[in-house]
Amino acid sequence: MLASGLIVPLWLAAFVVARQLTPRGANSNALRLDDIEPRDVKLRTIAQTPDGKVPLFAWETVAVPPLQLSSTLQSTFGAAGQFLSIFKFADIDVGASKNTAVTYNLQGPGNCKVFPGDVKWPSPASWAALKLITGGALLKPLPQASACYTNTGGSASAAKCQAMTKSWTDPFAQLDDPLEMLSALYQGMTCQPPTIFNRTNTCLQGGYPTYVVKITNVAQIQLAVNFARNTGIRLVIRNTGHDFSGKSGGAGALSIWTHHLKDVAHLPTYKDSSYTGPAIKVGVGVQGFELYAAMDKLGLIALGGECPTVGTAGGWIQGGGHSPVSSLWGMGADHALGFEVVTADGRFVTVNKKTNPDLYWALRGGGGGTFGVVTSVIMRVHKDIPVTAVSWNYGTGPNVTAATFSAAFKDYLATFPEGAKNGIYSYWNVFNFGGAMTFSMSPYFAAGKSLAETRALIEPHFAKLKALGVPIAPKYTTFSGFYAAYNASFPVEAVNNKGIVTASRMFPKANWATPQAFDTMYAALWATIESGKAVIGYNISPTWARGGKQDTAVNPAWRTGIAYLITGFPHTDLYASGAELLVERENFTRGTMESWRKLTPGSGAYLNEGDRIQPNFQWAFWGSHYPRLLEIKKRYDPFNLFYATTGVGSEFYEVRSETGYPDENGRLCVKAKPEMYYAEGPEYVEGSENA
Repeated sequence: MLASGLIVPLWLAAFVVARQLTPRGANSNALRLDDIEPRDVKLRTIAQTPDGKVPLFAWETVAVPPLQLSSTLQSTFGAAGQFLSIFKFADIDVGASKNTAVTYNLQGPGNCKVFPGDVKWPSPASWAALKLITGGALLKPLPQASACYTNTGGSASAAKCQAMTKSWTDPFAQLDDPLEMLSALYQGMTCQPPTIFNRTNTCLQGGYPTYVVKITNVAQIQLAVNFARNTGIRLVIRNTGHDFSGKSGGAGALSIWTHHLKDVAHLPTYKDSSYTGPAIKVGVGVQGFELYAAMDKLGLIALGGECPTVGTAGGWIQGGGHSPVSSLWGMGADHALGFEVVTADGRFVTVNKKTNPDLYWALRGGGGGTFGVVTSVIMRVHKDIPVTAVSWNYGTGPNVTAATFSAAFKDYLATFPEGAKNGIYSYWNVFNFGGAMTFSMSPYFAAGKSLAETRALIEPHFAKLKALGVPIAPKYTTFSGFYAAYNASFPVEAVNNKGIVTASRMFPKANWATPQAFDTMYAALWATIESGKAVIGYNISPTWARGGKQDTAVNPAWRTGIAYLITGFPHTDLYASGAELLVERENFTRGTMESWRKLTPGSGAYLNEGDRIQPNFQWAFWGSHYPRLLEIKKRYDPFNLFYATTGVGSEFYEVRSETGYPDENGRLCVKAKPEMYYAEGPEYVEGSENA
C-alpha cells in the first residue's frame, strides 16, 4: 500500500490511469466484461465445401470482380468512362506477377502522397462519386472533442463536451467512433478535451484521417483501395485505433474502417494439409471480449489479446499476437489457417498455405496495415480448460524498505524460467511513486493448472517474501474455464493516455543462464525503476514448439524469450515545442531502452507495442525474417499504397510532422535517406530455441 498522505506525481498517476491496472474481482468497482454485451457478433456453424473451401461471410460475397467494374459504374452513374480512372483496378495482378518494378514516385508535391489543398487532391465530384458507389458509406467525421470547440463548423455543446471528457479514457466509450486514435500523442493531440490538453484553443483534424469509409462489404474496400491508389492519396486501415504507435491514423488520409465486420463462424471439423480439428472464421471487426464470449458458448478457447477491446483478426494477429494462453499454445499468428484479403491492386483473394503462400506467411506476424486489407481469418481453436489465477500486491512502507522491496521483486523475476517451463502467463507491474514503490500481480494466470499445482509453483516465492518481512495476502481463484478466468482476472485498461511514451523488449532465457547474467539484467531493470519509470511485464514463453511448429513471420525473439517488458515516461511539458519533446523522446530511446538492448543482444521488441523511433526496427520487430518480408511487400504492394509506421517497407517513407515530433500529423513522403536493415544476430532456425 502507498504511504498515508503520499502525494502522487500527476504524470505517474496518469500512467496508472492509462494502464488501469485493477483486477476485475467480484467485489471490485472496476469495469467487468460481464457488464458489456457483445454487439452485433453473429455466431453460426458452417462447414467446408467438398473441395476444402471455407464459405465466405455474406458481406464477403458482395465484391467487385475486375471484369465487372464497368457494369458496376454504368449501373451506379449511368456511364462508366467518366469515373473509370479513379475506380479502375490495377493493370498488374500482384498475386500473379512476381517481377513488378516498385515505384517510389508519389503524386503529390515534394514526392509526397496527395494532401488536402494540393492541385491533385480529389475534386468534390470525385468524393461524391466514392460516396455514391459505396452506398453512402463515405464519412467526413469531425474529432469527438470538436464538441468542445466552436471553430470546426460542427455543433459545439457544453453538455456533450463534459460527458465526452468524463469518458475520455474509457475504451468502451470509444469503440464506435470512426476516427479516434487511442494513443493520442501520435495523433498530434490537435483536438483533445480542453481540460485535458488545449494548445491552440481550437480543434484541428491533425493526424486524424480526412475521410472514412464505414465498411459493411468487401466491394467498399475494393473501391476505396482503388480510389486511393489511383488518386495518390494516403490510405489507412482502422478497426479500434488501439495501435501504440498511431498506425490507424494519418493526416489527409482515406481510412478503411472495418469495425462493423462482426461475424464469427464455427467449423467443428476443419481439415487441410497441416491441421485437422476445430476452427473458427472471424470477421476483422470482432474484438477480444466478443470473441471470448462466443467461444465460451462453444466450450472452446480462441487466442486473442490480453486487452479485451483489441480486434483479433487485424493488427493483433498480423503483428504476432500474444495471449493469456501463449505459454501453452504459442502466438495468435501460429493459429491462422487462412485469410480473405483485398490486395493493393484492388482484387479480393484467398490466402492460405496453398493459395498465395508467401502472402500467407507474411500475414502471420509480418504486421498489419502493410500487405493488404484483411476481411476475415480462419483460426484453429482449443477445447476449454480449467484455470487457476492468483493476484497479490505489496509496496514500500514503514516496514518495507526500498532494498527489501528490491529483494522481493528480484526473487519474483528469478521464478521466470520455472514459470515459462510450466506454461505460466503472468501480468504484473512495478511503479515508483516518488520513492514509494508498488508491485501488483494481476494475474498470475495458470491455465490448465489445478490449485495444488499452482501453489506448488508460486508458494516458494511467497515463502521468500515472508522471510524478507514483506506482507502479502495472495488471492487464489479457480475457474472451470477460460472465459470466466479471463473476465475476473485481467484489467480493463484505459485509453487516450496523455503524453506517455512507451517501448518494449523481449528478454531471452540467456539472461537467466548464470547468476552473473541474471544480476546484470536485474541491476539495469532496478535502475530503470529507481529513475522513476514504471515497468509492466509478462512472464511468457510462446515457443515455436508450443505454437504447433508453424512456419510464420513471427518475431523470433518471442520464441526464445521468457519475459516481455514495457517501460515508459511522460513528457515533462506537452506544451513544449516539437523539437524539445523530440529530444526527450530520443533520450529515452537512446538511454533507458539502449541499456535494455545491451542486456539482450540479438533479441527484439513487439511491433504492436513498440517504440515508434525504434533503432533498426526491422531487426527489432522481425529479426532475420525481415529481408524476406520486404521482398513480399514489394511483390504484393509495388505501388506502396499501404504504409504503417515501423511496418515492413516503411523505412523508405516519413511523415513530415507539422511540429517535427514523430506523429501522424503531416504529409507522408519519400524519405531521402532511409535507414536500412542490418542483422544483429544469426539467422533464425525454427526450433533453435531448444524448448
